[in-house]
Amino acid sequence: MRKSLPILLFSAVALLPLTTSAADKLIIGVDNWPPFRFVTNEEISGIDHELWSRLSRRLDFEIEFFRCPWKRCLRMMEKGQIDAMSGLAWRKERAEYITYIQPHYYTCSTQLYLRHGYSRRISKHRDLHTMTVGMVGGSAYYEAFDKDKDILKINVAQEAVLPNLLLEERIDAFIGTDCQADYELQSRGISHQIDKAVFKPGNSVKLYVGLSSASKWTERINEFNQALQHLEQEQFSVKALDLITSSPKN
Repeated sequence: MRKSLPILLFSAVALLPLTTSAADKLIIGVDNWPPFRFVTNEEISGIDHELWSRLSRRLDFEIEFFRCPWKRCLRMMEKGQIDAMSGLAWRKERAEYITYIQPHYYTCSTQLYLRHGYSRRISKHRDLHTMTVGMVGGSAYYEAFDKDKDILKINVAQEAVLPNLLLEERIDAFIGTDCQADYELQSRGISHQIDKAVFKPGNSVKLYVGLSSASKWTERINEFNQALQHLEQEQFSVKALDLITSSPKN
């Protein structure tokens, strides 16, 4: 674990009793992924923050957020250095070290984005073989893309970098999940400069909460499943976007 990585402790005292023991603390890896996770030096907010807050109240545990780039967070999950993550797509290789909490809590779809006026440049998957495509390292999009070694993929640490690279013509396109990418473009006022490709992968990206299989918290997996099921019965995913109206947009 690199010493330079800052640890941000969410002030859970408003939600949990001061007598909560260290053994009841869940360490969650987070990166900036609006509108699900707004991560600043001062605070963490967004849809996932609200989800974790509700789970912590139901199951009576304390939260500690650990900031890390997505790919590094996954490695830390594999090694058991953090306990949990959210916003996870299910993948067979990840399921070898992640215990997924059921059910999923949100559904997005994969989209490819190009500069305005170039949407027809990608009309089928193999059109990507002649392009440079920006993506977040370690992310899963759709199976054909994830496994295709003939695509020149430019890896970055954060989605927010991708629109800039596209508009500066440093990449030809970028790939992302619409629930995040569309929000990013709209909040920055650049939706009119970027179009979605004609080609649609046609897949649903279900977002899950996951526990590191090396973590002691997997002993409570049934409790997590039941708590998440209750949240879904309360229509958490339907109301989720309303939860971010007061969140910082930086």
